[in-house]
Amino acid sequence: MIDAVRRFVCVLGLVLGVAGCGPTSSENPSSERCGDGVVQQQETCDDGLNAKGDGCDEACQVEQGWQCTGAPSRCTRQTGSCADGSAKCDANALCTEASGSFACTCKPGYTGDGFTCTDIDECASGTTTCDANAHCTNTPGGFTCACKSGYTGDGTTCTDADECASNTDNCDANATCTNTTGGFTCACKGGFSGNGVTCTDINECASNTDNCDVNATCVNTAGSFTCACKVGYSGDGVTCTDIDECADPKTCAPGETCTNTPGHYTCTPTTCEAPRTTCGSECVDLTSDANHCGDCDNACGGGQSCVESLCLGSGNLQISATWNRPGDADLIVSTPSGKLVWWDNLGPNAGTDFGQMDRDDTSGQGPENVFWASDRTPPSGTYHVCFETADFNPSPSPDSPITCSVSVRRPGKAPQTVTKSFTGSAYTFPKACNTNTASYVTSITYP
Repeated sequence: MIDAVRRFVCVLGLVLGVAGCGPTSSENPSSERCGDGVVQQQETCDDGLNAKGDGCDEACQVEQGWQCTGAPSRCTRQTGSCADGSAKCDANALCTEASGSFACTCKPGYTGDGFTCTDIDECASGTTTCDANAHCTNTPGGFTCACKSGYTGDGTTCTDADECASNTDNCDANATCTNTTGGFTCACKGGFSGNGVTCTDINECASNTDNCDVNATCVNTAGSFTCACKVGYSGDGVTCTDIDECADPKTCAPGETCTNTPGHYTCTPTTCEAPRTTCGSECVDLTSDANHCGDCDNACGGGQSCVESLCLGSGNLQISATWNRPGDADLIVSTPSGKLVWWDNLGPNAGTDFGQMDRDDTSGQGPENVFWASDRTPPSGTYHVCFETADFNPSPSPDSPITCSVSVRRPGKAPQTVTKSFTGSAYTFPKACNTNTASYVTSITYP
């Protein structure tokens, strides 16, 4: 009701010069409002039409030489000073005639005596309807409102834009986005560093900020790290305790004394009998002792174990094979994702799930060896182990079988050994290794 009265008074105000009839919206009059028969905002008339030549033009402005009143406006042609231009009203004023005289009245959005009219800066005077979170822009006879960055709306009403929910933020994929009033913040997730817009992985292993045990190997991962106890120790990697190999009476041969040491053990016999050999004060098996591998003075390097008197790669998982008579055999390991590690795909790379083969024997009795180094984490799941009889003379038969021995070693666990005899050819093409292939020996689960 109040708005209707105001419009009526403002229509009369076009003639009588009533104050307070300036713009009430954040926009200048649009073509959608003009022609609705209601005089509003910067309109000086509205006859319900959108055509000129009838006194109220297509922009709802009184045409020169006409006088319009009411809503819808009724326009009559002027005949006096307003019609012939002698009134000299300002271009932004309305000229009205009454009782043989005329009056000049500034249009809405302008101020003055009608002969001189100047634009009212509604933004500067604080008479706009713009939201507190909007920018006001003055225009001739009016103003516009536009929401500030970080807000959305028509300018008259502005609400905070949640950039995080709408995915319009520029936070890194490894950062957390937090919405704030009119903006947002980015903070790198745990395990990453940066300003939130760019986040890089923190190598906790290199920076010594991990919590791995001193007897564990630290492996950096994206945003984190893993800990695995070294050979000779057991635990979760954060806490590693020495494995007392001497607790197993079978660790040393009969007649030997077992002495546990950190991460290892020694066997001291009263007499050192074959196949063991005396190395200083120790009685050792040169075929399997990493400190005396193949020779008393040959110690395997870090990340290696002794298999059949040879130093071979070891780490988080090691699978090796030997066989009972000379010939060309092939050890094949199939990873949980179905990738094969063998002499024609040595690795380590993505094609082997970063496992690798470091020894291939084509004429002896092995060993052949596949392993995942200490800085590589084997994929979790089931591994299949196969043994192919590539070239033997004589070929495997019931009278002359080929017997292989597969050993599996993992940190913190006793070695596992599986044997299998082949009385016929075990060879596949194209290469495959699963429970249905003739060369299948065993399956293991990691971890």
